[in-house]
Amino acid sequence: MCKSVYAIFYYAGIQTLRLWHRIGRFFAFILQPVLFFLRRTAGAAMGHAMRELREGLTVFGRGVSQIGARVGAAWKRHPLSGIRQILWLPFEAMRRFPRFTRAVGRLCVLTAAVAVLFGTLQYWQRLTYAVALESGDEVWGYIADETVLQAGTNMALERLTGSQEIRQLEAVPAMSVSMVHQSDILSEAEVCDLLLRKSNLTLIKACGLYVDGALQGAVRDKRRAENMLEEILEESRADNPGVTASFFQEVELIEGLYPESVVMSTVNLKKNLMTEGSEKEFYEVKEGDTLASVAQATGASAAEIWRLNPNMGTTLNAGQILLIHDGEPHLQVLVSGTIQYEVEVPYETKRVADASKYVGSESVRVRGKNGVNRITATATYLDGQELSCVITSSEVVTAPVDQVVAYGTKKVTKKAYKGGPHANGYFIWPVPYTRYITQYYGNKGHGGVDISAANITGQDIVAADGGVVVIAAYRKGTSYGSYGKYVVIDHGGGFQTLYAHCSELLVKPGDIVKQGQTIALVGNTGRSTGPHLHLEMHINGRRTNPLSYIKR
Repeated sequence: MCKSVYAIFYYAGIQTLRLWHRIGRFFAFILQPVLFFLRRTAGAAMGHAMRELREGLTVFGRGVSQIGARVGAAWKRHPLSGIRQILWLPFEAMRRFPRFTRAVGRLCVLTAAVAVLFGTLQYWQRLTYAVALESGDEVWGYIADETVLQAGTNMALERLTGSQEIRQLEAVPAMSVSMVHQSDILSEAEVCDLLLRKSNLTLIKACGLYVDGALQGAVRDKRRAENMLEEILEESRADNPGVTASFFQEVELIEGLYPESVVMSTVNLKKNLMTEGSEKEFYEVKEGDTLASVAQATGASAAEIWRLNPNMGTTLNAGQILLIHDGEPHLQVLVSGTIQYEVEVPYETKRVADASKYVGSESVRVRGKNGVNRITATATYLDGQELSCVITSSEVVTAPVDQVVAYGTKKVTKKAYKGGPHANGYFIWPVPYTRYITQYYGNKGHGGVDISAANITGQDIVAADGGVVVIAAYRKGTSYGSYGKYVVIDHGGGFQTLYAHCSELLVKPGDIVKQGQTIALVGNTGRSTGPHLHLEMHINGRRTNPLSYIKR
């Protein structure tokens, strides 16, 4: 029913407005010759009056000296006589200079007429046709057209989001066309306040903060809202004072009437602005999906999907999870300008030959140290995420120190030995998984060689040569207790090898093993700082460097 009434009034108002415009154009056409005649007549009259005024001024100038002499003589006789003579001058001038008096009079009349005409035109120029909002006999106000009412209604509904009294805005005021002064026409914000006042709600004069047209909340003081926004920008450029910060979305502060429920402190409003306004959205790739089909199915652009999933790869696999929409805060800050930051520069490793060490042995002579460079760049960030960065200069703060590693060049010969019946007479590397040595024989009294690498736990330990297992145990409290689980193989000819810190033993005493047979698994038992194999070689009961007999 309300919509029908609104449509009728709207149609009637528009047709009336068109009729008034047509009448105005008609009278403007009819009166154009009259206005032209009046302008010509006024111009001629003004010109005649000015000519008479000039002539009168010429005659008046000749009599000024005579009048001055008469006034001076009267003043000498008595001051009152002088004053009386001065007061009588206008009447005397009109009597003696009738043409001058008439010219001045005509000029004054014409000036007054022009002033009245100008004022009348100005008044009518400020008048315009507008739509009157009415309810019964009460006129609420005037608007330029119905779109202002719709915009003001939407603004009021936005402010009343969540209010139980929102139904009170459903009443639509009647509309008619009226001629009013331009200053009486209401803006969208004024229409919004008008509708809210008519809703009989508890309203507060406050300042609302809108982001891309959506109300985020209101505070009582506009100045505090401005300070809060500036504080957000200051925090964004705190680490780089040389950059500029601005809001990515359109931010607007609108003063007016707001329901009590949306008015809050600046602290709470700032918290609301900086929390995520949307949840992250994900997509599970189906069989046959491509980047183009995913973009079409989700509504996201292919470029945005690439940006959110930098490690997605060139081929999509079924079951793969893609981030389609990243959660964004209500208010995003764009920071751009010149920034400075420091980056670590990795050191390089230089290798030098050492003829005193056996081939396969290495030692660090100079430990490397990373350097630091100060980078100056022109960058743009959106909420801390880099959008673009162009490096303009790089300055060395601390130069890196190269690591120097000495490697042995002394050849290791396979020293043959007369082993037992199960030995081959030479030794092989005991850990096929890696040949990396973490500690060498003789280093700080170390009696063997430590072999280790990442993820070495559980890797195979093989017999360096064939022989008989003489020990396979975990003997706590003995002289060998620090070895944890360990194996000793007797190869004959006085040679024995020891394998310590095992996680599991796969042989037992008395077993005959072949060269390369798995005898245990790498572990971290006993007195050990990490998973590794501790390998020792004994000749006639004395420890010797295993690398003298085993090639890496």
